[in-house]
Amino acid sequence: MKFLLLLVTALIGLFFSYYLYFTNSYIKNLNSNSKVVETSLGPIEYTLEGERGPVLLFIHGTPGGYDQTTYPTNTIRVLTPSRPGYLRTPLSVGKTPLQQAESYKALINKLGINKVVIMGVSGGGPSSMEFAARFPEKTMGLIAFEAVSYSQDFREEDADIIQASDLGLWIQLSLMSFLGNKRLAASMLPNPNNRERLLSNPQNIKELKALVWSIWPLSLRKKGFDNDYKQFINLTLSLEEITVPTLVIHGDEDINVGLNHAKESTRRIKGAKLHIIKEGDHMMSFTHSKEIDGLIEEFVTNASKDWRTQ
Repeated sequence: MKFLLLLVTALIGLFFSYYLYFTNSYIKNLNSNSKVVETSLGPIEYTLEGERGPVLLFIHGTPGGYDQTTYPTNTIRVLTPSRPGYLRTPLSVGKTPLQQAESYKALINKLGINKVVIMGVSGGGPSSMEFAARFPEKTMGLIAFEAVSYSQDFREEDADIIQASDLGLWIQLSLMSFLGNKRLAASMLPNPNNRERLLSNPQNIKELKALVWSIWPLSLRKKGFDNDYKQFINLTLSLEEITVPTLVIHGDEDINVGLNHAKESTRRIKGAKLHIIKEGDHMMSFTHSKEIDGLIEEFVTNASKDWRTQ
């Protein structure tokens, strides 16, 4: 009995030692893969990837950070900030969607970028829409991707992630990562057709796993997503003031941010075009990637024909 107790104690010690080692290594890697620049509104963490072309300003969802992004192409660069309250961008940089939009302007001014196509994903939608409305001189186009566009209280349906701890979420994500691709697909995708689409492309699986980990550690993102949920309850977005070309992309099976959000933004933004992804849910970037990537590249190319003036 004494030996068993010692063994259990040793195993628990090894477990927590590994957890601390993993956490420290993960955070060190997060910090080394991004930059922090001092803007007129405070420090902002970001990455700028790609060699040539117009800049797609990618605004991540809730929760997230600069590590929740998309890849550049041969013709498009991608600028991804950590929104205020996420990772190394302090919440003091901006709480409301408008204040966060102002921080994006401060960032591109600091980096010497004249104009961008801005893409707001999910919880990044409100601030991207405010950016397009308030700073049309800086905006070549707007992509609202599964974007929140009106007031809604998401706290009850997202209670699990809101109440999760770093350790608990780490255990959950680790199990999801190591139990095999089929189980990962089954746990993430309600529609069996989408599971088949995901499993047919190893790159999509790799990118989905990266997205899964982009919400961890929660302690480095908590101020941001706590603030997001507060903001979502009482949104007053200037959608009617948006005059730049706008593409709204949404899945017809999205249960996280319902299709009505896309219909609302399309209705209120003059000239906005709505593209509905059939059988698309909130993970559709990894199940309908070819269709979505084509839409984005075509839109950015058309909206940024004058990017060389930057």
